[in-house]
Amino acid sequence: MKNQKSMRESFSSWLYIMGVFAVRETEAAHHSHEMFFTAVGTTKTLLDFTLVSFLDDVEIVFYNKKQQQFVIKEAWVSHALGADFIEDIQQKLKYNEIDYLWALQNWVKNDKRGEKNHTVQIWHNCHLDQDIHVSSRVWCAVDGEDFCQMDEQISHWVAKKPEAEKIVLLSEKIYCSKKVQRYLEDYCVQPMRKVLQSNIRDNGMPPEVTVSRYDDPDGHITLSCTARGFYPRSILLHWEKDEQLDVGGQESSSGILPNTDATFHLQITLKLQSSDSGTGYTCVVEHNELETPAVYPVPIKPTTKVGLWYVALSIMAVMTLLLSSAVAFLIWKKRKTTQRSGFLEAHGRSTWSMCFLESTDK
Repeated sequence: MKNQKSMRESFSSWLYIMGVFAVRETEAAHHSHEMFFTAVGTTKTLLDFTLVSFLDDVEIVFYNKKQQQFVIKEAWVSHALGADFIEDIQQKLKYNEIDYLWALQNWVKNDKRGEKNHTVQIWHNCHLDQDIHVSSRVWCAVDGEDFCQMDEQISHWVAKKPEAEKIVLLSEKIYCSKKVQRYLEDYCVQPMRKVLQSNIRDNGMPPEVTVSRYDDPDGHITLSCTARGFYPRSILLHWEKDEQLDVGGQESSSGILPNTDATFHLQITLKLQSSDSGTGYTCVVEHNELETPAVYPVPIKPTTKVGLWYVALSIMAVMTLLLSSAVAFLIWKKRKTTQRSGFLEAHGRSTWSMCFLESTDK
């Protein structure tokens, strides 16, 4: 029976590890590129027009109407895209301003005077899996409400509100599904492939890991493990107790989040029951830039010596304060005595001078 139980536990652990590596491979293979266009203006004038582009949740591109500059946030992205592509898309963005003014004039209804500001937004994304283009989608919104959309499975424009139906019929003629797919291939899929295939960012960054422990007043213990500044995105953090994967408590994760420098961070926490002492726990980190999984033990609970040191330091602080006060009082008293002696001496001389003058007059 014991052997069967041990085999089941080993088999379960093996399945868990295989599942983890499958997830890691999936994360490493899947990438997304999103572009957000926002136009603000009246039906007569385009006041502002911006573009923000994200690759795997990291902002890489920015453009606005005032500067009319296609700004690449990271040098390695600029190198991967190339100067010709950047110049081409910058020119197209200038022409896009005319298209968005047209959208403001035709998509916005019930504003004949053109005195109010309105917002037109277009968002499109594309996804790769193992360098294969798997999906794309385009959304349009007016004043924060869905207007129309298209994805590759539908292959035609769909109106999301009644006033968009006429615009959709016109879009089918001007921006048919084949044109949209070709546009997404040229300006969403291919740029993403160039950046991902570039060797400039192949120099990965290992994670910086910190592990902490917090003891709640109610007896519960919260363990926290944070990995910062790592690249590429794929990473695995998990808890072990006495080198075993089976740990109790309530686990939670922040999810892998981007940093401004194109690296990522991730935090996992484990809340233990009050009956658990919190000893023997470690955070295990696996990343492409680590030769072997790194193990980080949880700090032990502070002992009562820390409390004694705190009391000793407090006593020393009070004694220092009292001594400083006593010294200050003695200095003040000495100055007061000196000032009084000077006053008496000066007053005595003045009285003597007056007496001398009175005797001289007589």
